Amino acid sequence: MDKKNQQKTTKLAPQPPHKAHAAPGVSQAEYDALREKYVRAYADMENIKKHTQAEIVRRSQAAVGSFALDLLTVADNLERALAQEMPAELAQNDYMKNLREGLELTHKALMSALAKQNIRPIESMGKVFDPACEKVIQQVKDDKKPEGTVVQVWQKGYMSGENHVLREAMVVVTQK
Repeated sequence: MDKKNQQKTTKLAPQPPHKAHAAPGVSQAEYDALREKYVRAYADMENIKKHTQAEIVRRSQAAVGSFALDLLTVADNLERALAQEMPAELAQNDYMKNLREGLELTHKALMSALAKQNIRPIESMGKVFDPACEKVIQQVKDDKKPEGTVVQVWQKGYMSGENHVLREAMVVVTQK
């Protein structure tokens, strides 16, 4: 360990009692060597604690992400059900109104639960294609929009955390 890192480590570790002279029967060199071992062991322990905490967070996020992937299919199905137009004669039926309202509330609760876990949809529609979080499944000619603009989203993509893609969005983009 170089002097600079040794000084940082020494500042982090609680200092053993400082004695001007080593205890009787222990040479100053032995005392200094033992003191150095103590400081290094303490620094190693602190590093292990930091790495362990980071690993716990990483595994927790992976578990949440895996479970969330399963729930995204449920969200997709609820969105498809809500996107269906109801015939006028059924739209007046109280049972159908209540059923639709229940679907909307269920979808809202699911999306809220995902948001609490920092899982959010990727906003793709109308934006320039981003290969980091989107997958092109079709290209269509369109001279009115810039090339690579997302004009249709076949399946929503989702992000977890700040920048982890949980599921890519499947999109249709423009070409010239």
